[in-house]
Amino acid sequence: MQKINKGKYFNSLTIGVAAVWFSSHCGAGFASGTQEVAYFVRHGWLAPFFPLWAMIIVGTMMYITLEIGRLNQAFSYSQVVAKAYAPIQVVLGTTYDIVTTITMLLAPAACLAAGAVLFNQYFGIPNFFGTLIMLILTVLVCIFGAKAVRMFGTALTILMIICVAAITITGIAANWDVIAAQIAEKKIYTSYGQALWYGTLYGLFQANIWTAGCASAVGMRYRNEPKGAALTGVILNTLMLSFVVLMLMGGMPAVATDPQAKLLPTLYVVNQLGVPAFKVIYPILLFMALITTAVGFVFAVQTRLGLLFFKKMENQKLKNAIISTGWLVIIWLVAQMGLITIVQKGYAFIGYIMIFLLIIPMLTLGLMNIKKYRKLEDAGQLPPGMDNRISA
Repeated sequence: MQKINKGKYFNSLTIGVAAVWFSSHCGAGFASGTQEVAYFVRHGWLAPFFPLWAMIIVGTMMYITLEIGRLNQAFSYSQVVAKAYAPIQVVLGTTYDIVTTITMLLAPAACLAAGAVLFNQYFGIPNFFGTLIMLILTVLVCIFGAKAVRMFGTALTILMIICVAAITITGIAANWDVIAAQIAEKKIYTSYGQALWYGTLYGLFQANIWTAGCASAVGMRYRNEPKGAALTGVILNTLMLSFVVLMLMGGMPAVATDPQAKLLPTLYVVNQLGVPAFKVIYPILLFMALITTAVGFVFAVQTRLGLLFFKKMENQKLKNAIISTGWLVIIWLVAQMGLITIVQKGYAFIGYIMIFLLIIPMLTLGLMNIKKYRKLEDAGQLPPGMDNRISA
């Protein structure tokens, strides 16, 4: 049996996929702080430690799905699920496909809802036109394909990391006595059981973010690339999430109990810092977070629906524009539920479903099928042009 060229763990492709993961993760709930408060901060002193556990759950799903996509050169989530869930893909895969297509309305809907509020509060633009701006920008990025989405996600991820680091480090330093006291006194506001469960639940509903990662992974062909993308993503997302959680702990208990503070917890803490520059940096961060998340999820759905509709249309950019615009109109309707309802109820609902439609199937059927596909890889029986044997 000939040796397989495993490639590099880290390159522009793997880092780009990790960036799309982070930019999709760093959306309305993340940048506003509503997710961190609901699933981590309000439970107590373990809040800054559970993000690692949550991201390991997401990273595991990201690795399995990227590897299956790589082995089959199939990067639409419907194609990956069909390969992963064999031999019962007709029933389980179809169910996952339908549920995921529906649930993938929630994250971009939260972005449109928050974006409209952002434009209204900072620029006085009516909600309708604020939503329209978000819709147009999302479509413009999506129509240019996977490479454009990776480049866009990577560029804005770098800017978001800088903004998040500046705000969180300042916030943590300013309120370190409050944060340290909660950890030293081992304060629990709910219970250890709830803290663990909500940290797990966060990982469960975020696990579906693999769809955005896979859609941007076109061109991935070596065994180490899925590992590198997953590892980079776990480290990046854990660090950023933990920093935000720590900062928000400095705003306890107000960020979890005050009716106004818990609407936009991050904004509440930022305003308490009294740093004028943050009044400019924060809305920029929030806008970047909203647009990158919307792009990540809409592009994943666009990739899927492109296999079903307008199959004979030769103009790929026009096809992408039609599909993404149509999907965003539906997303706009969902956005009318409001940000907090989407984050607290909609996301939790996804988490419960993903236990049975994603986590368990991927850890059983998915891993089993990876072994099967790797045997084909060892034998050189891969899709055309994908023979990675060193002496092939």
